[in-house]
Amino acid sequence: MTNPIEIGTRIGFDFGEKRIGVATSDSQSILVSPHATILNDDNLTEKLTRIFTDIKPIYAVVGNPRHLSGEKSTKSLQAIEFAELIQSIFTGPIYLVDERLSTSNAYAQMRQVGKNAKDSKAVIDQIAAVNILESAILNEKAGTSIGEIF
Repeated sequence: MTNPIEIGTRIGFDFGEKRIGVATSDSQSILVSPHATILNDDNLTEKLTRIFTDIKPIYAVVGNPRHLSGEKSTKSLQAIEFAELIQSIFTGPIYLVDERLSTSNAYAQMRQVGKNAKDSKAVIDQIAAVNILESAILNEKAGTSIGEIF
């Protein structure tokens, strides 16, 4: 059973050292779609500001790539730094969502539709971001924790 949730767009990120996948939901949170893959470069703050201005989400989620044991990883610490950057431009809630295996699951999804790793490179970060955001929305609809509030 799902609970009614607040109307509004949500945004999700799959953080990477080189690329960041971005996904968004519709205002009813029925559909989550790939939005963009942005380069993690010196213009990142400007790109994020533009995205948040355009999307106007009610909350953001950032994938938190912990070790399988649940302990924080080096990448997890980088994702937390990324959430800090988001916090500097977005005043709404930001959640860290467990994303262990999200990228490998995204590659598996692409293989299921006949795409190899080389073909998938351009969209894999977006697919991982979709998976992260879908997980958060499912938690929200179930009335459980969306993720760890940042």
